[in-house]
Amino acid sequence: MNPIIALSHFHRKIGPLVFYSYLKNLLSNEISAVLTGLMDQPRSQSFFIHAFENFTSLNYYFEIQSIRARGGKEMLMVSVIFEQPTTPENEQKVSSLLQEFSKSLQSHKQIYTAFSRDELNKFDDKEKEDIINNYALVKLWVKELYWAVVESTRERTEEEIIALLLSKKHIYDTLQELSEGVLTLEELKEWFIERFLENNFDDMIATLLDEQLVFINQIGRVEKYIILLKEVVIERIPPDSVIEFFDEIPELIDILLSKVQEYFNRYETKTEEELKEDAKELYQIMADPKTYNLLSKLREGLIQRDKLPQLVSKKTLDNLIETIEFLKERDVIEELSYNNERYIVLKSNIQITTAFPEYLRKKSPKE
Repeated sequence: MNPIIALSHFHRKIGPLVFYSYLKNLLSNEISAVLTGLMDQPRSQSFFIHAFENFTSLNYYFEIQSIRARGGKEMLMVSVIFEQPTTPENEQKVSSLLQEFSKSLQSHKQIYTAFSRDELNKFDDKEKEDIINNYALVKLWVKELYWAVVESTRERTEEEIIALLLSKKHIYDTLQELSEGVLTLEELKEWFIERFLENNFDDMIATLLDEQLVFINQIGRVEKYIILLKEVVIERIPPDSVIEFFDEIPELIDILLSKVQEYFNRYETKTEEELKEDAKELYQIMADPKTYNLLSKLREGLIQRDKLPQLVSKKTLDNLIETIEFLKERDVIEELSYNNERYIVLKSNIQITTAFPEYLRKKSPKE
């Protein structure tokens, strides 16, 4: 189940109520009752967690200035509801996002007018316009918070974890060094310290051992050898998997295939050094949540670019367009036009695999 975002408000006549939620159809009366009960308890601005039945809510209570509320302040609580236990790491991430959300409302001097949405008939035309505009803005911010929470709390895939690891120069270069042959642990440490003074060697080795990329073999009482267990390979491959999604618009296949063929004809002529530089950039692409999310969606099918404004908020749209342009420049995606419609499609898929180290394959079984 996806998380639910709920913004609760202490109405001066009715008392606490859920002012707006997203995804709205998932917020049951039972959850609403729990949230309003939480808000009815006196508290200062704070983050707190509440578990009930199968749900966990991460909540942030705060106040905003208002000339219409008693005491000159509107009392609000923003909540993220999960249908599973949360981890300390995700709780910390959500806490930061909720505080950012509260600061957005607190910094907007007229945002309090949004909370008079159910009393429009009491105001003149100018005031009504302010209320409607600010109500729309609050809803937009709640939706943006939802997508930020989804992104920050989702589990990373195995290929994301590997990409994030190898996007770090000191780890990438260390694995490249080990791919040349076996070293003693001391030899590797000397090599590492000369190049990466700002990074901790022992922490890096622990990470590589945890990910089962290396193995330490002790011979005798003193000498330890570090052995690369598997090489990580990242490469571009033609996006064959997306062709099945073109059944409704078969004309797009011919346009896409010509673009793909043209690119891979050039890709195959790259030198070994150029491929290494390209690999470094591919790891950065796969390690970035924004680019990885777009890549994942395009692996499932094409995206109609002109419909994006209807699907996401303005802030999300700006970030998405920036990501699209970034991946177009790097020949990962292509924009195609057909019948006055624009489509975003994969031009080169990115694949991460592991293999038995080449230097070991060349050795005899005895060695």
